[in-house]
Amino acid sequence: MAQLEYGVLYIPEYREVKPRRGTRGQFPKGNVPHNKGKKWDEFMSKRAQKRCSKGWANLDKYRNIIDHSKGGRSKRKVIALYDTGKWVVYPSIAETEKLMTGLREENIRRCCAENERRKSAKGKRINTDHKYKGIRFYYEDGSVWLEKINTIFI
Repeated sequence: MAQLEYGVLYIPEYREVKPRRGTRGQFPKGNVPHNKGKKWDEFMSKRAQKRCSKGWANLDKYRNIIDHSKGGRSKRKVIALYDTGKWVVYPSIAETEKLMTGLREENIRRCCAENERRKSAKGKRINTDHKYKGIRFYYEDGSVWLEKINTIFI
């Protein structure tokens, strides 16, 4: 590089900025993606368009399937049934974990599921007495917890 004189403006050579590897699809500042503002027909083959539309359709189909046992917009109420006959209703499994310290969400969910699903071939329940740390957990919309209260505590 030549020595610069005092008062002379130095402008470096312009280099085109290209996306770097390992940026996970992010473009550096000032670089525009090749497909920005374009329609699919302008940069994609018909076969690729068909495959992409199929993928988007599958995303839309399975997007609204949510686990009802967690918190969120489709949460289920949980009932904690103690051996003394006392029971408490919680708005969701996530709230149960927050309000009852020392309990884990996964174990509460497993206990609720086991108490709900255990049926014999004839349709009768085999064992709905699963406990976690001495507490039985049930989903409120099921009828199993009412049967338990009626048979054991009354």
